[in-house]
Formats: sequence, C-alpha cells, structure tokens
Amino acid sequence: MVAQSREAEQRTYLRKERRDAYFEALRVAVLDVRRLRYERSGQTEKLREVEHYWTKTKRIEMSMEALIALHAFGSEDARHFAEEWRVATEANDLDTMQRLVRQFGELMRTELQEG
Repeated sequence: MVAQSREAEQRTYLRKERRDAYFEALRVAVLDVRRLRYERSGQTEKLREVEHYWTKTKRIEMSMEALIALHAFGSEDARHFAEEWRVATEANDLDTMQRLVRQFGELMRTELQEG
C-alpha cells in the first residue's frame, strides 16, 4: 500500500512537471509569434512594448528553461516540437511557427487530459 501511494505521488509529480514544461514552452512560442507578427506588420509600438517587458535576455532565459523542461519531462512528440520550433524560428518562418503553436496546443490538451 505504501508503494502504491508513492507511485501515485510520483505520477502526480511528473504530470505537474510535464504540464508546467508545456505551459512554459507554449508561453515562449506565443511570445515569439507575437513579436514576429508585430515586426512584420510594422506595429513598432507594440513590438517595443513586448521587447521592453520581455527583454532579449529574459526571452533567452525563458527559452532555455522551457527547452530543458521539455527534454526532462516532455513526451517524444514534445521534444520533436522543440526541434521543429528551433528550425522555424531560425528561418523566421511565421506560417510554420503559427502552425506549430496550434499543433502543440492540441498535443498539450491530448497528453494532459489522458493523464
């Protein structure tokens, strides 16, 4: 009975860590998409506001933490998302970035609802 209780606690812990990792990755992805959209559409004031609040240093830190968390607690599909995301952001491919955000949101819902 003690072993079952520990296993249940471990599953709960891992589920919370996965959820937190996924939310952090999605936060970074949405921020990247927003910044690129503002830049492309010439919305310099909005871009300036975003970059004032989320400085480049802060964004890099957020990205690294999200990547580490995805690799530590994410599924194989989530780690695959991270690699696709890296390629899309390096290419400034807004269409692919937006598609990946939608797909990752679906992945999150599926994995986190399954338990």
